[in-house]
Amino acid sequence: MSANRAETKFPFGSLYPLWGRQIPYTMIKFVGFYQTAEMIYHFLDKSYGIKKADMSTPKQLTVTFLAGYWAGIFCAIATQPMDNLVSMKGIPENKNKPWGQMASEMGTKDLFTKGLGTRVIMIGTLTGLQWWIYGSWKSFLGFGTA
Repeated sequence: MSANRAETKFPFGSLYPLWGRQIPYTMIKFVGFYQTAEMIYHFLDKSYGIKKADMSTPKQLTVTFLAGYWAGIFCAIATQPMDNLVSMKGIPENKNKPWGQMASEMGTKDLFTKGLGTRVIMIGTLTGLQWWIYGSWKSFLGFGTA
């Protein structure tokens, strides 16, 4: 990579596309998770009189996974266009094309929807499991769940 610095823009050439996905993903992952978990616990309390403090750890971890999965769905949707562009950039004939040209060639509909179903399942599950693992460790260490 260093030898082809002009071509690869080593060492920082890949940061911009990475940031285009990871910064929104990370922000949505946290905000989406905490807002969703809060809404679930509020719903359970108002509708059924079930308070978080009265729930068993496995039930709280179920809420944690579900809130994480839901946050993952938002992450997948928000970062889908950039993920498609980064994937296109890996195709040799697109290597020197500007991002805007690739987006134009793909078209708005495909930019936002191509591969989205699979990505929702993948990112939703991954994010849900990440939050579940985090909540499990917090519980194991005696700090409650996420």
